[in-house]
Amino acid sequence: MSQDRYYSKKDYKGDYSAFGVAIVFTIVGIVSLVLRYAYPAHDFWGISGWGYWMFVPAFFIFIGAIGHVDTDRRMRNNVLASVQNRTGSIRIENLAAETGIKPHHVLRVLVDLRTRNHIKYSYDSTTGEIQFGETVSYDKAPEFVTPLPKKQADVIFAGGESTFCPYCGHKPPVGSQFCENCGSKLT
Repeated sequence: MSQDRYYSKKDYKGDYSAFGVAIVFTIVGIVSLVLRYAYPAHDFWGISGWGYWMFVPAFFIFIGAIGHVDTDRRMRNNVLASVQNRTGSIRIENLAAETGIKPHHVLRVLVDLRTRNHIKYSYDSTTGEIQFGETVSYDKAPEFVTPLPKKQADVIFAGGESTFCPYCGHKPPVGSQFCENCGSKLT
């Protein structure tokens, strides 16, 4: 049934590193023009001959980055409008169907909204449902170093109960099936 639902084909990026890439390309283009016209005798790697072409990809990268910023803003506003005055709990799948955004993107949007202090929520440690209006006091496990890739975490924590969430490092109550902080499945 969930395969029949319509979800937005756009992805929630949440980071704006594309702007940095576009800026690097633009700087290479500017340096090439400076070397070409101001210092023609100092040609570094022949950059004055090819460097100005970097303006072309920089332009398209800037356009794409602006599109991602707009998409992210729309997704945040859509989820925020859906959950802003909500109380109680809801399953992530139901919230995704309501907003038309894929569940894993809804999770990322929720984290961004919580980080920006727009909403308060936690996850039920037994059902994994989102509980609005509740806060989580983040208790980082001392043995947590960095977030693990999903495949690696699945291998390390397969079949056994972990004492902390392999994705965010939160120490959930004993016997939890889901992380209260990020909603990741622990068992």
